[in-house]
Amino acid sequence: MEGSYMSVAKTPHGSVVKRRSKSQIYQQSVRSCFSVASRLGLTPGQTKMRLNTSRKAPKSQNITDKVNPEHLALMIKTEWQLSYVTPLYQFRHTQLKSYARQLSAFIAAEKQQGLAVEVGGQQNTFKVSISVLEGLAETNDDPETVLIQVQSKPLFARQDDPQKTVWSGWLSCINSNPEYLRSLSKDFTCLPLFGCKGAEGFTSLVKDWLQRTFDCCFGLLEISQTSLQWLAALWTNCHMESNVQSLKMHWALPVVPPLHVTYTVSADDALDLWNSVRKNSPEKSKRTDEEECVDIEEVTRFMQGLMSHFYRHFRVDLSAGDLTRVSTALGSAKRSGRIK
Repeated sequence: MEGSYMSVAKTPHGSVVKRRSKSQIYQQSVRSCFSVASRLGLTPGQTKMRLNTSRKAPKSQNITDKVNPEHLALMIKTEWQLSYVTPLYQFRHTQLKSYARQLSAFIAAEKQQGLAVEVGGQQNTFKVSISVLEGLAETNDDPETVLIQVQSKPLFARQDDPQKTVWSGWLSCINSNPEYLRSLSKDFTCLPLFGCKGAEGFTSLVKDWLQRTFDCCFGLLEISQTSLQWLAALWTNCHMESNVQSLKMHWALPVVPPLHVTYTVSADDALDLWNSVRKNSPEKSKRTDEEECVDIEEVTRFMQGLMSHFYRHFRVDLSAGDLTRVSTALGSAKRSGRIK
């Protein structure tokens, strides 16, 4: 990458870090990343209310027994583009098969330039499946996640060839605001976070159908620099339970020509810095459970420590630029609203 730098922070090792097996690295990534994103997945007004100055650090959870292995593999191995969604009017989890038939006919009709297509007809070239993705709900108030998949046969496929998934998406609500959920009328279902993977044409068609059917609105959900800093700190905090391998950050600096910086810190060094910030934090005395809660002041000091180290080595002030991506073995998040 043009104008890229790489640095590994060196700090003293003061303790032995216990890690779980590599096979458990990703088990908490779905909830930890989706839960943080869900807090940002409301409409703009509600989003502002959810940007708290203190958050609970995610705990490692084994969800392999709760989530279908095929669905879990799809969720953690795919990079998703996020959008926010307003509450869906008269959406029912019990009507998913009917919704699938309607969406299948809608896509087929749009692809055939508006020709009439019978719902459930044999002539449909696209098959849609809509199902409940069980096991991701964090609280009793959270509606179950809904998975949408569009399948089609390749252009020159044989008649007996199976259809292949050409687009996937989901609607989710994980660890959302219970007071807000309870304030909604029973006619509305809150699934504020929408993730999709596939051709933009299918994304537009699915969003169009959802908007027409459930009187909702979509908007692109960008992940702010502050939220990326939160993820960097929270994922580093997970290193004692799951090996995050390394903390990698991408920065864009407003110079001519544009300067892009890749800054990689070993997981052990990042954890040493994080523990130092936590140990010397003035907020420590205010917490009843210091292991559960992370404050924005600690996140800020953690990032300042990383940027100061980089400046000492390269004389480049990262605070003058924008943090555009954060990634570890647990997941990655981009400013553009893409997560994995």
